[in-house]
Amino acid sequence: MIEYRKYQASDLGAYKKFCLDNFGSKKHQIKSSYLDWLYDEKSKKFTVAISDNDIVGIIHNFKAPIVINGEIKVVTILHDLMVDKNFRGNVGFQLMNSALYSDDFAILPGSVGRLARAYGRLGSKQFDSYWYKKYLIPKSFFNQKKLKNLSKYQTLAEKKELLFGCNKGDQKGVFIERALTNFIHSAEYVEYFQWRFLAHNAPLTFYVSDTSGKSTALFIVGKKGLIPYLRIFYINAESKSVLDRMVGFIEKYASNIGIPIILFTSFECSPPENSNYRPYNPMPVSFVFSKRKSFDFVPEVPSFCSDISFEGLNPYE
Repeated sequence: MIEYRKYQASDLGAYKKFCLDNFGSKKHQIKSSYLDWLYDEKSKKFTVAISDNDIVGIIHNFKAPIVINGEIKVVTILHDLMVDKNFRGNVGFQLMNSALYSDDFAILPGSVGRLARAYGRLGSKQFDSYWYKKYLIPKSFFNQKKLKNLSKYQTLAEKKELLFGCNKGDQKGVFIERALTNFIHSAEYVEYFQWRFLAHNAPLTFYVSDTSGKSTALFIVGKKGLIPYLRIFYINAESKSVLDRMVGFIEKYASNIGIPIILFTSFECSPPENSNYRPYNPMPVSFVFSKRKSFDFVPEVPSFCSDISFEGLNPYE
C-alpha cells in the first residue's frame, strides 16, 4: 500500500536514504542545505510516496515567474521526479499527475525518453531548449578554492569590455543589478531572485555581462564524480559579437581553473556558430503544462526559472 503525502521534517532520515540509493552520495539532492534552501518557508512542501515507512518516490517543486501570452505569471516548476527502481510505474504516474494539476501551469524542464513522451501525451506544450557540450584542454588542476578567486578574471573581463562576478561574498550586492538588468523592473522577478540567487544556501552562480548589463550569461561549476564541469545555463545576448565574447571568456576561465567540459543548457539560444559545441544525444525537451486543456498560450521561460544549475558547487557554505 503506497501513501502519498507532503514531506515532513521527521522524514529527513528516510529522504536521505532514498537520495543515497537513487541519486547517489555526491548529488546535491542529498544535502540538508539543499532542502533548507528549496523549502525555506513552512508553506513550501513537496510530495513523497511512502511504503512501510520508507520513501519510495519524490517530486520536488518551487515557484517562479514566467510569461504567458505577454503577462507575468508565477507558476510551479517541477523537477527531481524520482522513484525507487522496485516501485516504478504507477508510483511515478501518481506523483506526476498530482503535481501537474496542483497549479494552473507547470514547467517541466529537460525531460528525455519515457518521461518526455508521457508529458507530450498529456498535452503539454513544448518550448525551445538547447543542450550542447564541449571538451576543453584544462591548463591546471581544479579545486574548489579557485572558485573564490575572482580578481584575476575580473581584470581579464574588463579588457574584453565585460563584467564578471558571482552571487556570493562581496559580489552579492551587485549581482542582480549587473547580471539581471532586464528584469529589475518586475517585482515578481526581483522577489524570485532574492531567493534563487541571494539566499544563503543558493548555489554559487557566476555572471558575465557587457558593461550595460543588457547582455548576460550565467553559469555554475559542478562535479560529476571526480570530473569538474562548467554549465552555462542562461544567455541573453544583444548581438552575435557579444555572445562570442561572453562564451569565449567563459571558456578561457574554465580552462584556466582546470575544467575539461562545458555544458551549454539554455532555453534562450544555441551556442555561437562554429564554436565546436556538440548536441546532447538524446536531446532533452522542455514543456509547459496547463490544466486548462482548451487554453491556447505562448510561454516565455527564462532558463534560470528551472532547476538547471541547482547542482552548483558552493565553497561559501
